[in-house]
Amino acid sequence: MHVVVIGTGGAGVSAIQTIRELDKKCKITAISKEEHMPYSPCSLPYLIGGEIKKKNIFRVGSDFYERNKVKPLLGKPVSKIAPKEKAVLVNGRKVKYDRLLVAAGSQPLRPPIPGIDLEGVFGLGNLADAEDILRWIKKGTKETVVLGAGFIGIECAIALQRLGLEVVVFEMLDSVLPKMLDKDMSLEVQRILEKEGIRFKLGKQVSEIVGNGKVKGVVSGKRRTSCDMVVLGIGVRPNTEFLKGSGIKTNFGILVDDHLRTSVKDIYAAGDIVEAEDKVRGSRMVNAIWPNAVDQGKIAGHNIAGVERQYEGLQSINILDVYGTPVLSIGMASFELKGPEVEKVKTNRSVKKMLIKDGRIAGVQMIGAIRNSGHLLSLVKKGIDVEEIRHHLLDDRYVDPALRS
Repeated sequence: MHVVVIGTGGAGVSAIQTIRELDKKCKITAISKEEHMPYSPCSLPYLIGGEIKKKNIFRVGSDFYERNKVKPLLGKPVSKIAPKEKAVLVNGRKVKYDRLLVAAGSQPLRPPIPGIDLEGVFGLGNLADAEDILRWIKKGTKETVVLGAGFIGIECAIALQRLGLEVVVFEMLDSVLPKMLDKDMSLEVQRILEKEGIRFKLGKQVSEIVGNGKVKGVVSGKRRTSCDMVVLGIGVRPNTEFLKGSGIKTNFGILVDDHLRTSVKDIYAAGDIVEAEDKVRGSRMVNAIWPNAVDQGKIAGHNIAGVERQYEGLQSINILDVYGTPVLSIGMASFELKGPEVEKVKTNRSVKKMLIKDGRIAGVQMIGAIRNSGHLLSLVKKGIDVEEIRHHLLDDRYVDPALRS
């Protein structure tokens, strides 16, 4: 059997490791448009901010492909999938497969606004983007605008501020981390960020990036904000362009079943490119976070190797480090619910909030202390009725009964 894996991110590497553990003899070919060994994209803001060195972002040894008996085709993007021939087209040549995993990831959204193609406008989706940003900064960048105050935007803003740059974040919604936190919780995070010098323009949308070849500023309404770099932090979209004509069904991302099979026989998908079911929300969505990619890679790897595994659905969890303060969200926020009951606990060192719907936890938000978050995640995923213990769950002293001796 010949397995071809498109993409060497969290999902692709996880799948390769799983397949090789289960099948010592099958042939595996890994195709990546990047020339580098597999690395963690989660570490890129820390690379930009100078907190880690480039050598530390690579998450597998330099002998990864050799150790797992994998043929790598690096720096070679796939241009087409031809299911009838059971082949993918790479640089004009066909690579045949028996089973195929599409784990091609995502890329930063680029809004269709004037000036988006000026020099000094960057996304942050891969190592090349991070290196381009660092090179641009070395040319004398002093003022930066970040578009978007979501997870990606805030990580970028922190990294750039750590380098001593003046950072202004524009967000079209009226709060920081608007899809992750309720507004009362986001205000707590905003205070920490503003204390470090990051400025925010909330409820403001950039209509134009201006400059003469290079970025000189952004326009929002009638106001212009000067800057010499713009970083796009408004989200990502799955890399699905090369799937045209393949017959693989997509919506926003690739549609998969509970075994991560696509609509085409012998083709599986995993990672940021996948649109899967979120059990908490009861709907399909793309949730491009590292734990989901790794988990999906393992499940797809098992099924590709002939060991049946069912995918239980997306994990709804985000964890962000804001200048040493952990910020965590699980499940849904209030704007996704109708009239949830609220449990909230605030101390000198933390703020915790839990949303209850029909006796079950619909969402959890924590700032400053995230004790028991694993147990809370389990309660959310399993939909367990917590009515009798709800008043104790946010207490740092609470111990999961299963862990008591």
